[in-house]
Amino acid sequence: MNHLNSVLLEGILVDDPKLIPLADPPDGVKLVKFDMASDRFYLNKDGEKSVETVFIPVQCWGKLGERCLEKLKKGMTCRTVGRLRLSRWMANDGSSRKSIEIVAQHLEFRIPKTKSKVEILEDRDNEADTARESEVIYAF
Repeated sequence: MNHLNSVLLEGILVDDPKLIPLADPPDGVKLVKFDMASDRFYLNKDGEKSVETVFIPVQCWGKLGERCLEKLKKGMTCRTVGRLRLSRWMANDGSSRKSIEIVAQHLEFRIPKTKSKVEILEDRDNEADTARESEVIYAF
């Protein structure tokens, strides 16, 4: 039985989506990544307005990733629905690194100039699952 692993994050793209070169791409499936910044506003103990920002990496596989390369740009507001995944890799200095990332299944974003048109992208074919992405090793 799978446990619930679902996340919804809304924020701003802090960079343009990038195509990540894969050592052994499964059936030509592509991986695209970008980072999102999400703000939480609150009153601190002194009653002053404060902000806490988290930066979260997002993975988009296959056709969803290709569409992200076409449509998304730095500074756009985006809502991402997906699942959390722990990524591990070896840094150039030989140290072991890890981070939590979102594997996107559904994205919504606004076209900047229209402010009203919302575009939706989805991973309908579950390409992240069929890509054997837990076995994929990539380098930065």
